[in-house]
Amino acid sequence: MQQIIAVVVDEPGRGDRDHALISGLAGHLAAAGLGLGAAYTLPGFTAGAPWRDLLDPAAAGLLPDPADSPVAFGHVLAGQPLRGSRTELTDLVAAAPELAAAVERELPAVAAAGRADYAAAVRRGVPLDHSRRTAEFVLWQISALESGAEPLPRELAGIAVALRDRAVRDVMFALAAGPHAAAAERLWLLLTRALTGADRAEAAALLGYSAYLRGDGPFAGIAFDIALDALPEHSMAVLLEASLRAGIRPARLRRLVACGYESATDLGLNLGPRP
Repeated sequence: MQQIIAVVVDEPGRGDRDHALISGLAGHLAAAGLGLGAAYTLPGFTAGAPWRDLLDPAAAGLLPDPADSPVAFGHVLAGQPLRGSRTELTDLVAAAPELAAAVERELPAVAAAGRADYAAAVRRGVPLDHSRRTAEFVLWQISALESGAEPLPRELAGIAVALRDRAVRDVMFALAAGPHAAAAERLWLLLTRALTGADRAEAAALLGYSAYLRGDGPFAGIAFDIALDALPEHSMAVLLEASLRAGIRPARLRRLVACGYESATDLGLNLGPRP
């Protein structure tokens, strides 16, 4: 039987409430064919925080520095930053009003140019040419960001317009598992801060998927919340958020990466070997 470890973050002196919570959780897990392997309570994840074992009243201690844990060490080796709290994560994706205003000023002209390019491609009988060019533009921007170049507001507007094309958006899911995953996630993060409305939802959904796939559930959840606040009916964000809350393992969602590669092939793009 698969075993679950539960951690309750609560104020000290709430033992009765914590035990009632764990008892209820154990019942729900048993009904799902799962076991409660361990359960702890502590007031927070800071060095020196007192913890207690809810299944063994005699077991207690002080939390060592989380930054010195093997898990934290693994994150550092993988190039992933350590975040101290949910507030820090939320601040990371908070809207940037000045940047958003600058991008908003560029959007009308960029969107008009995109519509004109698409209309010209349709007249020539090659509508996919437009999608391929816009996808290439986004991929080039990710490559530039990887090299240290920050996109300008007009370029961010161009990426936002490109992601309105479902075929282009689908290609971008492929990047979450490839060698350019970190740069792509930085771009989705920047776009999430710089865009509003449906455009912000698209960027936040990509950001959340990238975080989800690399195992950062808390950050993924925050990104999906942003996407659904911006556009409650965003189907991909709804699906991914539901998967996250249901505890679906990231590996089971790699199908989206494969779909991204298939979309790239349909557009005539070569993203390299599949990871």
